Amino acid sequence: MALGPAGLESEIRSLGGVLRALRSPGAWFYCTLALGAALRLFLAYATPGTVDVEIWQAHAHTVDERGLIEYYRGGRFIFNHPPTLGIAASGLSALADATGLSFAFLFRLPFALLDALTALLLFSALGQARNENLHRARYALTGLYWICPLSVIFSSYHGNTDSALAFFLLASSLCLGRGKSAWAGALLGLSLWVKIPGLLALPVLLLAAPSWRERFRFGAAFGGVALLGYLPWLLQDPESVIRAVFLYQGLVIQTTSGMPIWGLQIFYPDPADLSPTLLDWFRRFRAGYYEWNTLVALGPIAVYALLRAPRKDLESILAGIAGSYFILYGLTNFWAFQYLAWALPLWPFLGFRLATLAQITASLYIYGLYAWLSGSPILVGEWDFIGQAIWPSSLVGLRDACFLFFFGSAFYLLARASREAWRKPKKLGGETGGFRAVREGDVEG
Repeated sequence: MALGPAGLESEIRSLGGVLRALRSPGAWFYCTLALGAALRLFLAYATPGTVDVEIWQAHAHTVDERGLIEYYRGGRFIFNHPPTLGIAASGLSALADATGLSFAFLFRLPFALLDALTALLLFSALGQARNENLHRARYALTGLYWICPLSVIFSSYHGNTDSALAFFLLASSLCLGRGKSAWAGALLGLSLWVKIPGLLALPVLLLAAPSWRERFRFGAAFGGVALLGYLPWLLQDPESVIRAVFLYQGLVIQTTSGMPIWGLQIFYPDPADLSPTLLDWFRRFRAGYYEWNTLVALGPIAVYALLRAPRKDLESILAGIAGSYFILYGLTNFWAFQYLAWALPLWPFLGFRLATLAQITASLYIYGLYAWLSGSPILVGEWDFIGQAIWPSSLVGLRDACFLFFFGSAFYLLARASREAWRKPKKLGGETGGFRAVREGDVEG
C-alpha cells in the first residue's frame, strides 16, 4: 500500500519499512565511511581549493617575514585569526618547503582528519539521544554527515579553519552533558585558539550548566584556556591583537560586478528606481543596518538562549547551539561561504524538517556554485571567483532560496522558543548537581 506524504515522512524519521537496515551498521555504513575518507583525501591532495588557500599561504609567508604582531598591525591581507593559527600556518609552510608537498595539501589535511573526530562525536551524541528517532538514526545521520557535500567541501576543499569549530562545539556539549563543566568550558576556550565564532555558543552552554557553581567553573575554565592562547601576544600589543581578532566583524563579500553572495542586501532595490524620498530613507536604512548588524544578529541569539535557558539535556543544548548559528546566518550581512560549517553536524537536533531543508538548500547552493566556479563537478579546476563576475540565474536563485531559508528560520526559531517559554512552567525545580528532566515533547526531533 502506497504511503502518503505524512506516512513517508514518519517512515523516514523512524527508519521503518525498507529503511530499517539503516538502524545498524552494515556494508552500506562502511562503504559510506570509506567514500567520505576517499573524497576528503582526494580533494585535499588533488585540488587547488578556493582563494583562501592562497591567502593562508600568504599569511604564513608574512608571519615569517614580519612577525605575527607586525602583521596584526596591517599587511597585504586582513589577518583576523588567532595567534596559534598564524604560527601553525608558518610551520606548515616550512614543512611544505622541506618535504616538497604542497602547502594546500598540508594545510587542509589536518582539518579533514579532525572532521573524522567530529563525525565520531556526532555519533556519540546521537547515541545518547533520548529521542528515539535520533537514537535509531545514529548510523544513518553520521554517515550522511560524513558524505554530505557541505562537510566534505568545507573540511578538505575550501581551505580555511571553520570546519574545526564543530568539533569543539560537540566536545564541549558532550562534556557538559556528562556533568564536566570545567572540561566543557576549557574545550570551548580552546576553540578560540582556532576560530572566534565559538563565542556564539557561550550563552547556551553557560546557561545549560546545572548550577551557579558549575557555571562559575565553566566560565573560569573557558576564560583561562582562551587567555592562554593569546597571552604572549596580548602582552606585546594588546590593542592590535584585540582590534584584529576580537573586533573583526566580517566582510560584505561581492563579485567584481557588485553582486553580494549573502544577506538582506541581495534584495535591495536599485537606487536609480527610487524616488528622492524613498532613496533618502533607503540610504539611511542601509547605512544603519550595516552599522548595527552585529547587534542585530547577536542580540536575538542572546534572547534565544535566555528563552531556552531551563532546558539542560544534551539534545536541547545541541539544538540551542545549532539554532544560534541559524539565527546568525539569517540576520547577518557580513558572511562567507565557509561559515556554514560552524555548527553543521548539530543541525539534526533542530528537527527533521528544518535539518533536511537546511542541508538541501545549502548543499545545492555551495556545491553548485563551487562546481561552476571551478569548471569541474569534482572541483579539480581553478576556483575563479574573481573572473566569474556574473552568475547564471540558476545559481542566483539557489543563493536567494538558501538565504531566505535561514532568514525565515531565524524568526521561526525565535518564535518557537518564545512560545515554548510561555507555555512551560515558570519553575522546573531547584538548581541541582545534575540536569533537570524534561518532557519528551520538549526535545526537538
